[in-house]
Amino acid sequence: MKVEELLQRYANGERDFRGVNLSGVILSGAILSEIDLSHAILVQATLNQANLTEANLTGASLDRAILYRASLELANLSQASLNQADLREANLSQTLLYKSSLKNALLQKAVLSQAILNRAFLRGANLSEAILSQANLQQANLTNADLTGADLSEANLEAAFLLEANLEQANLEQANLERAVLTGAIMPDGSYK
Repeated sequence: MKVEELLQRYANGERDFRGVNLSGVILSGAILSEIDLSHAILVQATLNQANLTEANLTGASLDRAILYRASLELANLSQASLNQADLREANLSQTLLYKSSLKNALLQKAVLSQAILNRAFLRGANLSEAILSQANLQQANLTNADLTGADLSEANLEAAFLLEANLEQANLEQANLERAVLTGAIMPDGSYK
């Protein structure tokens, strides 16, 4: 599907674009709130500064997509693939990322407060200075993740894997680290677990 067709159909009130192939499209700054792109292919798509508030991206493939400063607040990204995606400074507040794959994703300064990241795969992700306050990261895999200066206050990290993660200068105030695996992790005080 071409960008022009998608935007025209969206402007005409259509919201159901399930399974559409939009690989490599450029939708910078597009307003696509409440769109249904579940199981869509958006590999290497450029969506920087796009408004995808309350969008359904369940099972979508967004590998290497550029979502810099995009608004994904309240969006559903369950089981989505966001490997190596650029989500720097994106708003992912209250976003559902259950079982999503964000391997090596760029999430510097992203807002993920109250996001649901249960069982998410964030191995090698860069979450430096990200806001993860009150986020649910139960059983999330954060192995080798960079959480330098991240705000994890009141986050639920129960049974999360933080092997060799960098938590230097991170705010862990009232965070739940029960049964979390912290082997080789660099802690906020600079010590190693």
